[in-house]
Amino acid sequence: MLTQAGTAHYLLSLGVVNPSALVDGDLSVLDFSRRNVVFIAAAQGGPAYVVKQARPGTVDTLAHEAAVLRALAASPELAQLLPEVVHEDREAACLVLRSPADARDWSEHHADGRFPPSRARALARALAALHDLSIDGVEELPAGTDRLWGLTLPEPAHELLLDLSAAAVELVAQVQSSELVSERLRELHGVIAADAIVHGDLRWENCMLVAGPGGRRRTRLLLVDWELAGSGPAAFDVGTVVAEYLSKWVASIPMPDANDVSRFTHLAGYPLPSMRPAIHAFWTTYRSARAQPPALAHVVELAAVRLLQTAVEHARQVNELSAHAVATTQLAAHLLGDPKGAALALLGLRE
Repeated sequence: MLTQAGTAHYLLSLGVVNPSALVDGDLSVLDFSRRNVVFIAAAQGGPAYVVKQARPGTVDTLAHEAAVLRALAASPELAQLLPEVVHEDREAACLVLRSPADARDWSEHHADGRFPPSRARALARALAALHDLSIDGVEELPAGTDRLWGLTLPEPAHELLLDLSAAAVELVAQVQSSELVSERLRELHGVIAADAIVHGDLRWENCMLVAGPGGRRRTRLLLVDWELAGSGPAAFDVGTVVAEYLSKWVASIPMPDANDVSRFTHLAGYPLPSMRPAIHAFWTTYRSARAQPPALAHVVELAAVRLLQTAVEHARQVNELSAHAVATTQLAAHLLGDPKGAALALLGLRE
């Protein structure tokens, strides 16, 4: 397996970095490993290289990402939104991607509590361009990969349960104890349909801002981490964006007790009212850019599924269930119970 120290020499062997960057110590290599081994290498003023190496069980998804990126790069509307595939080594299960220097993800750009509608519109236009592509012949997800695994929480696969912490098991049990949530998830599981090419994982950390050609201000959007891309419901991509705003709002609320969240919402570090203009700009721009956009109620339903997945993912990392994870699950239940009402009351959106 690649190491942080070995990544620089690996890139040097591929001829993609200048030897002087190593000699002068100008090349920095940072470890961003999670599902895969991931290192990001960059020299001052140069592009960034993302080096991914698959762990056991993720070899197919890494090859899938490379195939998707190459296919989408042929689209003029999308080419500037993607990292460039520099090298793929299937024998070593390695993928090297190149992107502009000094990229910053949306979490960093929204850390000051500002949510510019202009960024939301840019993401909406990018998604509309992606979703308007034909799904004929699109690369399918590798077997066993499920981007919408939250729909299976009423009866989760044995493999999912094996990977859960005690806190996550408790959270799944709470989901299963709600007849409304379980029934709505089963209903959605039965009607979900692939109607577009989707990114499949549009969390803020996968939405980057980089400088435009010849400029210094970060105004250009770059979408990364395409391992879950392929044919799927466009509403899930749109719902994931909505869910990101909602999950950041919930996470910013001081919450000693998840059963009395309403007492503390006015203390949120990211108040929902400050997010609504961006959410509105995102939805209205996306809807107007597509001839047949998904129904708003369906977007809200799949936003709820993404919130459930977010809550379980957070609970996986701890042994004691947090109030924020419980509150996120309760919010998802509210969205599933009345998606049209929640769209208007919470988000300020109408069909």
